Amino acid sequence: MANPKLDMLTERERACLRLVARGHSSKEIGGELGISHHTVDLYLKRAIKALEANDRRDAARQLESHELSGNQGLATQPPELAVPPAAAVISSPIRMESPSGFALPFLRNGRRLNDLTSIERLVWIFVIAFIILFVLANFLNGLSAIHQLAV
Repeated sequence: MANPKLDMLTERERACLRLVARGHSSKEIGGELGISHHTVDLYLKRAIKALEANDRRDAARQLESHELSGNQGLATQPPELAVPPAAAVISSPIRMESPSGFALPFLRNGRRLNDLTSIERLVWIFVIAFIILFVLANFLNGLSAIHQLAV
């Protein structure tokens, strides 16, 4: 007999629980599904509440046993034949060269490290300082023009 609580789960909640069952963290799940780890946590909270589970692993076990029992109408193998998932491997960030010679001064594309050289950092400091001076000069020029109109 199918568990009606499990049938209430959305496909995203199920996907998150499946990845929890494989030992993934919220950040890893978010990266794999292309969503924020905060959104993953929200899906998992909803699933835990819907299943009345103690924690995320308990909810993942409930879904896994439900899917392995064949309640989904799909042909599945018995749990004793299921291969345990491989341990998650966390790699260090890969330094990727930017495709163009123009490197931006902030983190992008999920990178954890700033990959600017010392020269590029100095150039960006001068560029940002110049932009600030330009904006400030135009602001003061505008104030001067308003003062001239008022007099």
